[in-house]
Amino acid sequence: MQNMIDKIPQVALDTKDRLARSLGYQQNTLKLSEWINSKYNDDLMQALKVLYQYYLYNKDLTVYISRIINLLPRDDIELKRQCQILLVEFASSPYARTSKTQGDVLLLAIAPIYKDLTNFNTCIKLSALKALPGLKIPEIIQLMLVSLKQQVTDKNSLVRRVAALTIYKLWELNKSEIQIEEFQEQIAFLFKDTPSVRQATLHTLKMIEADTKLTYMHKRYHTLVKDLTQLSQLDTERALNQLHDYCLLYFKDQNDKDLIVLLNQCEVLLKLPYPGVIVAITKIYLDYPQEGRLKKLIKTLIRFLNISSESKYVILQTLLQISLKYSHLVKEHFRSLTIIQIEKLYCKILKLEILQLLIDEHNFSLILEELLYQAKSSQPQLVAVAVKLLSKTTQKYPQFLKRTVRALLDILKNGPSETKNHVIAAFCNIMNTSENNLTLLATCLQNMDDINDIRYKAAVIKMLRLKLDQIPTIAAEHLRKLRLKFPQFHENIKYEILLLSNELVKIEDQRYKIMHQYYMTLSQFDQSYLIRDLHRTLQNSEIPKSQFEISIGKPLQVEQQYFQVGSLSNMIGFKFNGYQKYEYLGQDTSELRKVIIEQAVQQPKAPPTQAQQKQNSEKQQAVQQIQTPPQVKESDKKKVQKQVDEEVKKQYNLEQVLDDFFSTQD
Repeated sequence: MQNMIDKIPQVALDTKDRLARSLGYQQNTLKLSEWINSKYNDDLMQALKVLYQYYLYNKDLTVYISRIINLLPRDDIELKRQCQILLVEFASSPYARTSKTQGDVLLLAIAPIYKDLTNFNTCIKLSALKALPGLKIPEIIQLMLVSLKQQVTDKNSLVRRVAALTIYKLWELNKSEIQIEEFQEQIAFLFKDTPSVRQATLHTLKMIEADTKLTYMHKRYHTLVKDLTQLSQLDTERALNQLHDYCLLYFKDQNDKDLIVLLNQCEVLLKLPYPGVIVAITKIYLDYPQEGRLKKLIKTLIRFLNISSESKYVILQTLLQISLKYSHLVKEHFRSLTIIQIEKLYCKILKLEILQLLIDEHNFSLILEELLYQAKSSQPQLVAVAVKLLSKTTQKYPQFLKRTVRALLDILKNGPSETKNHVIAAFCNIMNTSENNLTLLATCLQNMDDINDIRYKAAVIKMLRLKLDQIPTIAAEHLRKLRLKFPQFHENIKYEILLLSNELVKIEDQRYKIMHQYYMTLSQFDQSYLIRDLHRTLQNSEIPKSQFEISIGKPLQVEQQYFQVGSLSNMIGFKFNGYQKYEYLGQDTSELRKVIIEQAVQQPKAPPTQAQQKQNSEKQQAVQQIQTPPQVKESDKKKVQKQVDEEVKKQYNLEQVLDDFFSTQD
């Protein structure tokens, strides 16, 4: 089996790991019954690991719970701890109270765990104090209330701290019956304890009372501020978040004495090596900004950028928030935001966004080089952000437009195809928003032959058409160069070329008219329907209104309201107004068509002479003869039928034919 696993290719490493775990899972299942009944602690620990694996696979552990409970009285601390963890996890599963034969099997675990609360070993006592509320059995509430009176007076501060957090767990078991007043004695005693115990008690009150006005903080504000330097990392973050919420509710003036005490204490905490604490301090400093304190905060955040861990992302997000409001304070540290190649992608993107906010006339060239360098990266997401930021910076500082455009054009020439879409989008944004369009247009026209991107050429020709009134000669010259490759261009490029030619022909110059006629001739027979349709639109717009009225003459006089047109419409059944309907019925209609065409094309002339009137009347009579087929009377139809019957009887003797037919059937 192992040889089969080794033959799996390198591409399927994840599948290989999953297969190996499943094979190990099957092997452990076979040995579980042997391990769980063993006398040795090593085998029992291995069995508990397998059972925890069962729990992760959502399997029912009810059969093994009684055996796990029997292991709780053992003296091995690690074994006892693993059993308690597994029981707590089982209590939160849907199989915890579904056993029909044993009832609630977790009730059997109360006695051994409760006995451990009186153990002299602190580790065993802490583990039992955490595990007992985790069983989620309401019957233990009264036992725990009695035990808490002993635990809050324990000599070890860790036990007292866990006892403070246990109050919330007990209250959560039965919120409707348990009131916070039942724990007032223990809470009052715990507030006189060490800073860590006081902070745990405050956190418990916050979870139980859910007081939006934080009234419980009034008497304990100064005590909590003094305890900040004596708490652990997690407790310090919790305390700072609570103090931040309290300050937003009650401190409106930055010069408040109580607020200044907190800000001074936060300044001391800036020396701690905990990123989470620094982020919590940032929230307070941003809501109550003071330039001197913000500078010290920024220096601290820059110091944390050298940490090669996941906390760098949080630090960069904090710097980004500060840069949005106080970019002038961060500008002096822009060199520290230089991107390192080994950094994660999300860190690089955040650094680029911060650098874009720090750009000014003094550091523009250095930051621009960093943006241009990252725009040539092999990561498409990084290129997209860099190019987007470049387009924003050129709007603020148009004096660097030419340099930026040249760098983007270089990316279009030599960059990968995945990044070109982002560069083209940036170009279109620059073209639409830039004030110095002529400089940008001149640079783009110089590189137009080297870049084969469709959107780029279409955008450049469109901008050339918009600036036609300023540079008509240059537009005509480039239009002349494009004529040789016109049939090979994409329809979008052809579309812009035709529009440019149509605008250029409005300038009264014979050369421009000849060039426009050339493009119109090419577009008339183009393969693209879009180009042919544009050709017809432009051609109709060139005919003056007076000429158009003379050329078509008077409209045809019709008698009916709806008429069919053409063979295809006769088949489908579509009907249009303004055309006369004819029924040809296999007749010769050549003369009729000639007359209709002459009537439709005929233009208003001088009054006809008598000879012309005679010719017109003869033609009209001929048309009427063709349109009105000869009428046949009913008497004539009967005569024709009789003649046909007589001719059939002469040719065939019907009686003889019938006799022959029936004789053959017999």
